Amino acid sequence: MDGKKGQYFSFDAVVATMILVVAFTSLVGYWFGAQSVIEERSNSLYVDTLRVADSLMSPGVPSNWTGIPTPNLLDNIRQPGLTTGFSNELDLQKLLKLDSLVNSGMPGSAFDANYAKLKKLLRTSGECYIVIERTDAAAAPYTFGRFPAANASGVAIAHRGATLSGHPMRMRVFLWRE
Repeated sequence: MDGKKGQYFSFDAVVATMILVVAFTSLVGYWFGAQSVIEERSNSLYVDTLRVADSLMSPGVPSNWTGIPTPNLLDNIRQPGLTTGFSNELDLQKLLKLDSLVNSGMPGSAFDANYAKLKKLLRTSGECYIVIERTDAAAAPYTFGRFPAANASGVAIAHRGATLSGHPMRMRVFLWRE
């Protein structure tokens, strides 16, 4: 025998243990970071905002809802889509009809009643504000609902791109709670 005794902690074992600790710490850090993003994105207000934006970027149900007489319009629409089909082309008649319906009698009790119907139609429990504008700001925007109040909490915003008569448009849907 040459008199050497076995070593419990060799240099290889120490390096392997350090690599294992660094890998485990990185994995745990990544896991908790990903979980916080998932929790934030699954917030009900955020999910509602995405749902409302997606439903507005559809033809609606019924798709020809502009033909329904105005007094019964909000009661007979199941989904207020604003596009001409399943594309991103907005229907000008739908925009004008929704604008005249929701913003008629503004401000006052007629607006409040129409706003309440719009919220019910969009199936949102929070407050809402929708802005549809040209990206070059060459025309006045279409707005529906109430602008977020100073004391608004938990504001969620969804952006969608669209076109109207060949012009690029931007739709922003704001939902919040007071």
